[in-house]
Amino acid sequence: MMDKSDMLGVLKKFPALCREALGLNKGLTVSGDITSIVVVGMGGSSIGGQILKMYMKDSKIPVFINRGYDIPAFVDHETLVFAISYSGNTEETLSAVKAAKDKKAQIIAITSGGQLEKEVEKIIKVPPGYQPRAAVPFLFFPMMGVLYNSKIIEVRNSDLNEMMQLLQDSEYYVEEGQRLAKVVKNRVPIIYTSEDFEAVGYRFKTQINENAKFPAFNNVFSEMNHNEINAFQFIERSKFMAFIIRDSKDHPRIKKRFDICSEIMGERVDVEQILTKGKCLLARIFSTIHLCDMASYYIAIEQRVDPTPVEVIEKLKKQLK
Repeated sequence: MMDKSDMLGVLKKFPALCREALGLNKGLTVSGDITSIVVVGMGGSSIGGQILKMYMKDSKIPVFINRGYDIPAFVDHETLVFAISYSGNTEETLSAVKAAKDKKAQIIAITSGGQLEKEVEKIIKVPPGYQPRAAVPFLFFPMMGVLYNSKIIEVRNSDLNEMMQLLQDSEYYVEEGQRLAKVVKNRVPIIYTSEDFEAVGYRFKTQINENAKFPAFNNVFSEMNHNEINAFQFIERSKFMAFIIRDSKDHPRIKKRFDICSEIMGERVDVEQILTKGKCLLARIFSTIHLCDMASYYIAIEQRVDPTPVEVIEKLKKQLK
């Protein structure tokens, strides 16, 4: 048995985790004028910040993702910092939190415990026992809840209902995930999205890296049209393949670029299109993430590796100590 820790069982719980995560913020709010939001986190704990930035694209309050030991110079008492570390012991995050405290930022921690719980007054505790990458609902929806409670963003019940309804079709995600995994055929996937959907493409890449222990890369349109597209002149079909994640709300010119580039790339590699499902943004984001998570799991199975352990990361952490 390759899936010794039942990662498939965890993935199938994704809709239930989303529902549970929606109730975790317990009415928590922030006060005063918030002029910027900084999400501090690494690896699986940072993906919630990327999704938040994507979700708040049209907000007048900018969202910054902070992966590292320090924080941006603009951070001050009008900055809301979400410090996210599932374990609570991520050294880069703890360092950045210290710097944010020195700058009098408003800090809310999202964690299952660890040292972070001792460093921050306002805490949203999330359930322990998951791999951080599998806990993404716990690392996004509490932020959304705080911002909604604080009247910084609007969240419609109809959007949440549509998202939850789409996630219920477990048979679709399993079957389509298996199909996408078979398309890869031991080739390195290159994943493309619009810039607006970059978080979803990056999530797919990192899930393949961690679950399948396999290389994958991602880039965005139309930036790749100004450099990376040239690499497809000599790329080999036996070594690479491409996924294009297409959203119904992509800019018309991006849609045209997808069409043209699918043909250009298709001359050298197999190109697989993934179409987002749903009307509202939350539904389109989380249904696509769930599908790509499933695909990454079945890529792991195709590679005959256990999707749960991340032994190289653990080895690195031990050596850093």
